[in-house]
Amino acid sequence: MKNILLTLLISILILACEKKRNEKTLAINRTESLNENSEFKISKDTFDFSIIGDLRKVTYFNDKYFCMFETNRENTSKSLKKMVVLNKNGNFVEDVFVTEGIQNMIYYNIRIENDSLFLQRAQFDEENFVLGKYVTDFQPTETRAFKTYEDEQFNVYSTCRGEWGGTVFFQDKKTNELYEGSSTCPIVVNKIGTEYFVTNYMGHMIGFASVNKISDPRKLEKSEWDFKRRFGSENQKGIEKVLDTMDFYIPTSFVAKSKLLHIYNDDNGTYIAEIENGKMKPIYTFDFKFYPQFNQQLENGKQVLTFEVAETEKDGILIIDGNKLSFKFLR
Repeated sequence: MKNILLTLLISILILACEKKRNEKTLAINRTESLNENSEFKISKDTFDFSIIGDLRKVTYFNDKYFCMFETNRENTSKSLKKMVVLNKNGNFVEDVFVTEGIQNMIYYNIRIENDSLFLQRAQFDEENFVLGKYVTDFQPTETRAFKTYEDEQFNVYSTCRGEWGGTVFFQDKKTNELYEGSSTCPIVVNKIGTEYFVTNYMGHMIGFASVNKISDPRKLEKSEWDFKRRFGSENQKGIEKVLDTMDFYIPTSFVAKSKLLHIYNDDNGTYIAEIENGKMKPIYTFDFKFYPQFNQQLENGKQVLTFEVAETEKDGILIIDGNKLSFKFLR
């Protein structure tokens, strides 16, 4: 009798384990099935490069990746910044000397203009540093405004003042007139046809994300050439809210086949989505969860982002080119 009961118990356990394996397989198949007919082309590669520190910023400049890493110091709360240059294949090229002024920056952006790489203190633009085309150390330079986006008709600038809001500015190239609208805080500007889409995110308190559509920048409020105002614009004229949420962070929006798409996370995964009736509608589920951060928009519409894998905390570089997304993992 005991042998019969033992055999029955073992059979039940085997069936239960098999059921779990089948359920897991079905779940995987469902994910694959969801993406099976996707128009997105996802590629993954691993750069044979490793360094102690977290990848915070990256930009593509002179056919190379300029990567800013940060590590914690033992005897101070300040982090140590180290910039490394990698070639297209992820091989080490050289180090870039990072000055004390940059070491003291908490928030900063990397900008590319006029064949030079600039490092800009974020939010209040107190100082800028420039890295010349053939120079491997940063030099202080005059504070200036950097373009967020540019096309044949407009130069677009933006500011973020944290909890005090932000502003997007459109400069008409023909008339030099400047127009402004409320936009807290602009991450990236995309254009479809004649319409502009500004993706915003602010992490203050519980944080929020939004996407604004501007059909005609000349219908925004006229503005003055003052990008150092402490408070962001409150002007809503000429702005249509496409999305306004406090549910999640949108690290970037991009255009693929004339559609505006967005990457976002929830507790379960990372997705590509489109906005439908003011809500996110996922159309692609990645097979791993990661946290991307927008860094750079190139002239041809490509985007450069950093990312961290949720499970392993490994860093990498993500290149978005229309419906092609290329992941470059760091060892």
